[in-house]
Parts: sequence; C-alpha cells; structure tokens
Amino acid sequence: MPSMILNGQQIELTIQTQETLGNVAQMLLPLIATREPLAPSLGGIIGQGLTTGLAPTDSPIQGCLWLLHEMGVRALTIPAGGTGGSIDKVITDDERARDISDPYSPGNMATGRALAMALANVASRVFVLNGERRDVKLLTKEKMTPAIQAVVDMRRLNEPIHITTTRALASLVMSGVAKDDERMDAIISLNSDLGITGISVDLATTTITFDGFFSEANAAASAYLQGGGANGVVATRQRIRKLNAQMQGAAGNSAGQERTAGRRDGSPISKVGDGLRPTIKNLVKPRRRR
Repeated sequence: MPSMILNGQQIELTIQTQETLGNVAQMLLPLIATREPLAPSLGGIIGQGLTTGLAPTDSPIQGCLWLLHEMGVRALTIPAGGTGGSIDKVITDDERARDISDPYSPGNMATGRALAMALANVASRVFVLNGERRDVKLLTKEKMTPAIQAVVDMRRLNEPIHITTTRALASLVMSGVAKDDERMDAIISLNSDLGITGISVDLATTTITFDGFFSEANAAASAYLQGGGANGVVATRQRIRKLNAQMQGAAGNSAGQERTAGRRDGSPISKVGDGLRPTIKNLVKPRRRR
C-alpha cells in the first residue's frame, strides 16, 4: 500500500470512501474558486485537522494525503494550524509519465486520482469568447441555478444541449451584458462543463462559430465531479469524441469544397485548417419549449 511522509513520520495510506473524498472536495472548491493553489490548500486542511486532534490515520487527513499522493507529492511538513508548511518531496515528471492508466478508472477513483485530476482541471480552465481568453470561474450553486434554469427554458425540442448553452451565451452577448456580469460567468461555466472551449458570435449575421475542438478533459472532469462515476465519464468521452469527429468531417468537407471552388474560379486554394470552424446560424434568439 502507498505511503506518505508527514512531518517526518511515514504514514500508510488506506483506501477511502467516495464520501470522504467528496467531503474533501467540498472544502477545496471554495478555495479553488478564489484561485488558491491546490496543494497548499490541501496542506491547510491537513493542518487544521491536526489542530483539532485528528490523527494522520483518520479519514479526513487520509483523504487529503491521498490527493497529494496522486498529485505526485511524497513528503511534506505541515505544522498544526496549517501555516508555514512545505512540500519536501515530489516525484519527477518522468516518474509520473510512467503511469499511463486512465485517471477515471474505478481503481483511480478509489484512490483519489480522479478527484485530483478533476480539481486540477476546474482550477485552470480557460474559455475563449470572441477571441478573448477568460478564466472559467467556479460559482456557487445559488449563482448557477438561474443559469441552468435559463438553459432549460431556452432548449428546443430534441436540441443537443451544447447547442442550447451556446445560444444562451450568444443571447447574453447580443443583449450587451457586461463581460464581468455573473450571468455571463455562469453560462460560460456551463459551456465549459460540456467541453466547449470557445465560440465567436457575429452580431450582424447572428452566427455562432465553435472555435476549436471540444475538450474531452474538461467534460470528463465535470462528469466526474457531478457524480457520473466511471460510466458517466465513459458516456461523456464518447459524446465528445463523436462531436469532434463531426467537426473534423465538416472541416474536411468545407476545405474540399473550397479547393474545388478555387480551382474553378482561379481564386487561391484555402488551407485545410480554415474549415475547422463549424457554424450555427440564426439560433441566437431564445425559444421556450412547448
């Protein structure tokens, strides 16, 4: 069984329940929302636990140690209170690269690797809106609920959810909502959860353009954190791969058509990459489901 060195003492790690890991995640998410680094945040939770009398073998401390272990940490010093600590040993990138197992396998979910991967993902997401990069913010349930309801109300019969969320975002852009408006942040977060990495909205033609492929890593992390388990992650990955295959096919078809047109009329031949921007036209206005 793996072990960690905490304050000079070797601590054997025992598999923890998903409930324990979930409790650790709930403590971490508010810290991640304020852009606090993940490893020091875990150290702070361990320090606070030690101050209240928890032992390194108790579940809350074990859950944190497992997450640090799966992040590559092997030794750390954390005084009671969680201040002034240090990470004393981390395995090298080469050592980590030797493990090519799926981080979202049932076994890696049990040890916390899936949670560590998912938390690291949501802490560093970026979304590109009309060419502008912006951090994807973690918002509270209370702030996300109105955005979710707005998407539910806007969704058309049999419409793929990723189309609805992009329409919702485009509607905010077209209505002139400020960039720092929390409604904008909430809808962008929903788009990112679905693997969308960026869109452009043409106000003149009411056209939405997907800027780049969908992110399997973003969607898988979201599926896991929302309780999808191994089956939910698998289904999410299949969905993302299908969407990306469709985008790749659309790109190839578009490039082929442009090449043919170029040869006929004498204009320059477009590059293949120019077609990698499938568009959605005339879908900006919301329409409630009947």
